[in-house]
Amino acid sequence: MVLQSNRLEQLRQVTVTWLGRNPLTPLENEVVLVQSNGIAQWLKLALASDTDACEPGCGIAAAMNINLPGRFHWQAYRAVLGNLPETSPFDKNLLSWRLLRLLPTLLAEPEFEALRHFLSDDSGQRKQFQLAQRLADLLDQYQIYRADWLQDWARSVNQITRQNLHAAMPDEQSWQAELWRRLLNDIAPEARNSGRAQIHQQFLQACQQLTPDNRPPGLPRRVVVFGISSLPRQSLETLAAIARCTQVLLCVHNPCSHYWGDIIEPHTAQRLFARPYKRQPPRPDMPQVSDNGSQDSNNATFDDLFLRGNPLLAAWGKQGRDYIRLLDEHDQRADYEQLFQDNKLNIDLFDAPVEIDLLSRIQGDIFHLRSLDEARAAHAAIKTDTKNTGLGFHIAHSAQREVEILQDHLLDLFAADPTLRPRDILVMVPDINQFAPHIQAVFGRINRDDPRFIPFTISDQGKRHQAPIYLALATLMNLPSSRFGVSELLDLMDVPAVQNAFDLDAADKSLLHRWTESAGIRWGLNATQRTAQGMPASLDTVALEQNTWHFGLRRMLLGYAVGSNDAWQDIEPFAEVGGLSAAVTGKLTHLLRVLEHYWHLFQQPADPETWSARISALLNQCFVAEDDRDTLLINRAEQRLQNWTDACAQAQFNEKLPLEVVNEYFLESLDELDLSQRFMAGAVNFATLMPMRAIPFRHICLLGMNDGDYPRQVNSVDFDLMRQDYRPGDRSRREDDRYLFLEAMLSARNSLYISWTGRSIRDNSERPPSVLVAQLRDYVRDTMTGADDGASLLQGLTHEYPLQPFSSKYFRSDSSLATYAAEWAPQQATPDHNQDGFAVYTEEEPSVISLSDLSALLRNPADVFFARRLGVVFDSAELTADDNEAFFIDGLSKWQVQDQLIRDAQRVLHGEPDNETLQVPNLLDSLIGKQQRQGVLPMPPFADLYRKPLTNPLIKPLQRYQELLTHSTECGTQIVQLVTGDGRLILEDTLNDVRLGSDATRIRCAMLSSQIWAGKSAGAGNANHSGSSKVKWHYLARHWPSHLAAQLNGPTKTLVLGPDTNEVLAPLDADAARQSLQQLMTLYQQNLSRPIPAEVKTSCAYLSADPEKSPLDAARSVYEGSYNVSGQVQGSETLSRLWPDFDSLVCGQLPLQAEAQETEPVSPDSSDNSAFVASSTELYQSMVEHWHLHRQRKASNAEDAQ
Repeated sequence: MVLQSNRLEQLRQVTVTWLGRNPLTPLENEVVLVQSNGIAQWLKLALASDTDACEPGCGIAAAMNINLPGRFHWQAYRAVLGNLPETSPFDKNLLSWRLLRLLPTLLAEPEFEALRHFLSDDSGQRKQFQLAQRLADLLDQYQIYRADWLQDWARSVNQITRQNLHAAMPDEQSWQAELWRRLLNDIAPEARNSGRAQIHQQFLQACQQLTPDNRPPGLPRRVVVFGISSLPRQSLETLAAIARCTQVLLCVHNPCSHYWGDIIEPHTAQRLFARPYKRQPPRPDMPQVSDNGSQDSNNATFDDLFLRGNPLLAAWGKQGRDYIRLLDEHDQRADYEQLFQDNKLNIDLFDAPVEIDLLSRIQGDIFHLRSLDEARAAHAAIKTDTKNTGLGFHIAHSAQREVEILQDHLLDLFAADPTLRPRDILVMVPDINQFAPHIQAVFGRINRDDPRFIPFTISDQGKRHQAPIYLALATLMNLPSSRFGVSELLDLMDVPAVQNAFDLDAADKSLLHRWTESAGIRWGLNATQRTAQGMPASLDTVALEQNTWHFGLRRMLLGYAVGSNDAWQDIEPFAEVGGLSAAVTGKLTHLLRVLEHYWHLFQQPADPETWSARISALLNQCFVAEDDRDTLLINRAEQRLQNWTDACAQAQFNEKLPLEVVNEYFLESLDELDLSQRFMAGAVNFATLMPMRAIPFRHICLLGMNDGDYPRQVNSVDFDLMRQDYRPGDRSRREDDRYLFLEAMLSARNSLYISWTGRSIRDNSERPPSVLVAQLRDYVRDTMTGADDGASLLQGLTHEYPLQPFSSKYFRSDSSLATYAAEWAPQQATPDHNQDGFAVYTEEEPSVISLSDLSALLRNPADVFFARRLGVVFDSAELTADDNEAFFIDGLSKWQVQDQLIRDAQRVLHGEPDNETLQVPNLLDSLIGKQQRQGVLPMPPFADLYRKPLTNPLIKPLQRYQELLTHSTECGTQIVQLVTGDGRLILEDTLNDVRLGSDATRIRCAMLSSQIWAGKSAGAGNANHSGSSKVKWHYLARHWPSHLAAQLNGPTKTLVLGPDTNEVLAPLDADAARQSLQQLMTLYQQNLSRPIPAEVKTSCAYLSADPEKSPLDAARSVYEGSYNVSGQVQGSETLSRLWPDFDSLVCGQLPLQAEAQETEPVSPDSSDNSAFVASSTELYQSMVEHWHLHRQRKASNAEDAQ
């Protein structure tokens, strides 16, 4: 019994009514065959609805057996034929392992020479396994769609049948027939007739004897096939066969009320017209076809048929057309039509769309089978409202922007229609795994109490890429090829099931994150594992071990044993390990031992049974379920292992396999989808475009409709003989996608939203949409009353969006764009906001800062604003673990190493100021060796290239420091405390480095890890300009607040020592120092309300510029750089966001405020530059002038000495 309708709602209602009026006995189950979980859920909801609802249901949906057609057909085979085994040796899974066993022998024979080129450079049997899988899949398809070929090949007849004509197989493909025969010979004689094709024929013959009175017990009394868009001929024959004793109800979505099988390619028409269509009447004005397939002479030629119908239906409807025609071969309408009439039900449920907008008119065109001319004439009398068309095209720059734009669109829909529910919206994409992170990032970040919150679910995600436990399993299954990087193992420890297995908690995880970095762990399990990764075995063991997990673990254990004592056997103790937290080291040790065990074990090939035992042991040892979901996932993995070993046993495959093959098969098996996935869970549904996923929804949104992404590309194998022999009922991924697009458009009740990445994110160049979208757009243009009208309407339907969600275009009064992302909206000036919209920084309690906070302000006010005010720190080291050891020392690393050497040396020298035997060169050699043992330096022998260049420049400044310690005494701790005038900011700190010299002068020492000069020492040249212009002001700024604070208890000079650096900052008047500190505190407070437009190098370049040059030009070259020197803005995440160029810095104008206020950025030539000049003067003038004074005195002294 075949029910047809252009609306699935009507098919569903008739089905529910029929089931309600003709119930089965209480202990019988309704068998429902569907193609996706979504359609099953939709049908269940209708059955469960109340009997007195507007669309009455049965009140309950119970005793229902939801199944896929393929599984049901095997159940039917077993019910009719009796003792069929649960599996067949011709099942695809078994075929792949049988072929993998046979291929090595077959490839040596001349008949299979064509297959050898597929296996060139095959390492680890991976290509051989992939070829076996492709062949198994192809033979499985042949069993379903080309069973007649296989029967001929089994009789040693190398031929294929095309359009009912026999043709000899091409010579280059004759190996396929031979391969089939070899497979048959490899299978036991009693099982050779257990293939799907043979069983199907036996089944059809047995069903001829069936009647309602002798229905086999295993066959259900009724089968409902609902919403399936295509079935192979073999499946339809199965359903037709059991219809002798079982009621079979097929509910078919048919988009057109007229017969439309003739709007096809002319070369296909003759073949399909050989059998006239019985079910639907043709349109009166369409060509008529006689019973023998000839054409009425009074009608158009076959070439005209393709043009007489609707072009969208002709282009996208091939799959549905052929399926409906196949159904017609088995449909006996007269046998059941009266039965439905007795129940006051119709079997043809066509309902013309009410054409109220553009979308419904297109749906009406398809329903009425209108051609372009007819559609144009029908639309001419109706005025289209471009604001309410039901159809929209949306162009974005990326998938992320597509989802952000969609969110605003959905919020618009909810705001406009209070009756709209989240479950009324479906969003489909070509690949949900690609869009899932963007969906989570946009919709998942909104809290439930936010008015913008939209509940959503994501369906069709493969568990392998979604479940943390499977991501961890994939990591463990790839141990032999793993680098054992820090980030990789730390990610592994983040998985709750792994934490449970090794008794780790959140505190342990945080501690291990810190310890692994501080202990110098980078990558590699140990020296042996690193050698296996390709490191030269000739290297010293100590070098190979450096920065490995074993290296770091030994440091931790030794640190626990001896604390911060000296090294033992070239192991530098890691002193942080101690107390109760030391137990974490034991847990880490256990984890690493387990990983090392499986790293060794998984490198050894083994047979499937052994591999199954290994992986099962891994699951038990490394995972302890956190919740019921984890338990289900672990059990699922165990079940997949059991299925694999059973399949290999039945295929008699017991060869040894490498890990690569096991990984590919086992991990992919975890991704297999089933009918138990959530769908229609009362939220906005995000899903992959799948067959019959286009259930009727009020609003349907299609994202990712890019050229090349949809229809999805299918890379068929070269030896697929079905490619050039299409038969009705054959599956084609590209035809599936075309029909899915048609179904989606027809299933949208209120609106269809289509978006794609239509602009390049790099250069804004135009990118085309999917060919299906282009066809739809062409149809919209061509069916309007005129070309100009169509183009104008199409332009109105197309919406382009800016690259960023915070673009000023969203906030302009004259803009058609709008967004609900209030966080990007510009703030208006209020008493609590400054002129740029920044909220004035206030706290209930006074803020306390230190001298280091003022140093940070001097170095970069923008960094302080982001860190203190916004809580944002742009530090890549804080975001990711470093998986690579150092092979060279760059500028930053050199500074870090030398800075640590200076601090360590100062600590030693300060502790032994009178030790005459303590030599600075020996001390530095000892300290650089310590850093080597800590894993800071490159591994030997690379480190030998850097040891002397790192230590030699520090010898003289440290000797000068040692001399200072010898001839001076400590002054004790100096307390620094200052308060701003309003009392809102307090400076509290201590100074411990002030000493009293032999001449009773107060002196302190500022040690630099780099020279104070940008180039060579300026010596005693022009102290005002040439020397000072080369000063590394950021180094001086680091110590300037402390120099000022030291003056509060008396005049104090600061020795500035470093490589090629021996300078003295003279004492200042205490009142002047206090005033400078309070001014810095005030500026610090102001900087929290609005970032100060200044930067130490740029501002000091302006203040110390050569009088013969423009100060602004000097500052610009420092800020923006030149052709071979990068500027300060390029190296700062904060500066680039606030002032992306020098002009904006000079004017103190922030680009976001400029956009929000719809003003153009101003330049120094056209506006006052007081913001930058004033800020630079306030922040740095006293420091620069003091330095100039020092240089002048030094130059004068040098002249006097001459």
